[in-house]
Amino acid sequence: MVRLFLVMRVIRRYTLNDMLKDFLLLVLKGIRYRPMRSWLTVIGIVIGIMLVVIILALSSGVKNVINQQLQMFGSDLLIILPGKETSIVTGLLGGQKFTYNDIMDLEKLPGVKSVAPFDVGSMNADFKGEKKSVLVHSSRWDKMSALFLESRGTRMAEGVWPTDEGANEVVLGYLAGKSLFKNSARVGDEIIVQSKRFRVAGILQRTGEQTDDNSFYMSWDMFHMISGVNPGVVTAMLRMQPGENINLVTRQIRFQLEKQTEVTDFTILTPEKTTAIVGSIVQIVELVLVIIAFVSLVVGAVGIMNTMYTSVLERTKQIGIMKAVGASRDSIMSLFLIESGIIGLVGGVFGILLGLAVSYGISVAAMNFGAPSLFSFVSIDYFELVVILIITFITGVLSGLFPARAASRLEPAEALRYE
Repeated sequence: MVRLFLVMRVIRRYTLNDMLKDFLLLVLKGIRYRPMRSWLTVIGIVIGIMLVVIILALSSGVKNVINQQLQMFGSDLLIILPGKETSIVTGLLGGQKFTYNDIMDLEKLPGVKSVAPFDVGSMNADFKGEKKSVLVHSSRWDKMSALFLESRGTRMAEGVWPTDEGANEVVLGYLAGKSLFKNSARVGDEIIVQSKRFRVAGILQRTGEQTDDNSFYMSWDMFHMISGVNPGVVTAMLRMQPGENINLVTRQIRFQLEKQTEVTDFTILTPEKTTAIVGSIVQIVELVLVIIAFVSLVVGAVGIMNTMYTSVLERTKQIGIMKAVGASRDSIMSLFLIESGIIGLVGGVFGILLGLAVSYGISVAAMNFGAPSLFSFVSIDYFELVVILIITFITGVLSGLFPARAASRLEPAEALRYE
């Protein structure tokens, strides 16, 4: 009895300690036997996990950068745009414009320090024989210079702001002057805009905002003289007096603008409202990416299930031999569940690595365009990555559940006769 007891302990010890090791060896051999199919199955998991990691890695960075950009304008700046708050882009593209006088009348309101009206248009520019289509912003020089200096802290990298509204002078954004053309522009260079010659009076410092850094800036009168468009204000930047109640000033502006008839629907963006709108947009983008990631995971799970069913068919005879020598249903089922779980886990590992690499690449590319860093390995929540790996393993196991049950229910005699 003692000897039998010792034999049973040895068998039990083997079962608990060595069975998993043997299963892993069988699983790895099975995966190595069909590498192409296994890797194609893994790709579905990789894509889904990669998108999830990109969302986790970049979302906080994107929000921080947007908040930094908004803070550059200050808490006393209001932006007036045509169109409803829910369809600002439609209002801008619809060609609606305020009249210059209606916007400048806002400077008479209590609590308003200054108003900068802007008109915008796309024009053709020619510099040393190279032609480009550029975005041109126009306003009064004194209004424009004050806005950049006081609201954004942006100074001239080269040259000075013009003062003569009728002079043929233009100011370039940093990228427009340094990299838009093959030859970098300098103060004093001649550049042709809409077939009219202009002198480069200054080049702004980099603002970090891609559109502004690639734009040209022109006086109100010269812009409308060479563009041929009807004068009007596409957008206006309004600065309040220090210490004024932003809600009260906003109500006064709205009341005043409701008297004009050129633009029926308009939006007044306060810093808080702008932050909320941007946050909503970021959340929508995140939701879309999460849905795509979920669909990718489902596709990957279906791929794992298909692979495991095929594996059962290919290894039917092997299953018969294992059951003939005493393997239980639970052992056969565990073998296939471990294999499907490993496929999901491998997909999770490669998805995380690829997601981190893509996030880092996006951050580097953004920095090259003047944006602050969007990604940092220090800010990564590694606990979330561990949770992702657990989820991918569970996804793999659940995907292999039905094929594993099918394998465990095979009759030994029928399995051994299978060809």
